[in-house]
Formats: sequence, C-alpha cells, structure tokens
Amino acid sequence: QFSGQLSTFDFRRKTSPCYNCLYPEETEAAEIRCATMGVFAPLVGIIGSMQASEGLKLLLGIDTTLCGKLMLLDALTMETRTIKMSRDTSCPVCAQR
Repeated sequence: QFSGQLSTFDFRRKTSPCYNCLYPEETEAAEIRCATMGVFAPLVGIIGSMQASEGLKLLLGIDTTLCGKLMLLDALTMETRTIKMSRDTSCPVCAQR
C-alpha cells in the first residue's frame, strides 16, 4: 500500500546484519500480498531511487549507508523512521562471518 522499507546489507562489515537477521524463516508473519492489496505506484520509484543511492555509496566507498539500520517510509504522510538493527549471532546465514 503506502509503506516501504529500505536497508543495506554490507557483508564486508563483520557487524552487518543480513536479511535473515531481519526476517528469520521460522518467524510466522502475516502475509499481505501486493497483488491483492496494491502498491502506491510512486512508492516503488521512491524506494528504488533510495536503494540506488545506497548502492552507489557502497561502490564509492562512502561509509554513511543504511547498514545496520532499517528505514521505514510512509508515503501517505511522507514520514520516515529509522530503526537500528543488530546482527543475530545465532543466524544460520551469517553467523559464520
């Protein structure tokens, strides 16, 4: 609908969480399908542009990325909120780094 999420996972950093740290497979989540609920079309472009910016910062070696953070965007009110994330030390995907 009107909400988007953005993060950067940089596996060159030992402290970087991975996608599985954020959304573990064993977690039961209420699944809301975009095909059923719809997506506010401009939101896709906004999140896509922000992710492209994050990718370019990684390529350029700029250290101020969203690594270890999750940005939540509400496109209805155009408000953002950023939450800190930590790597799960028992994560089956990235614990061996």
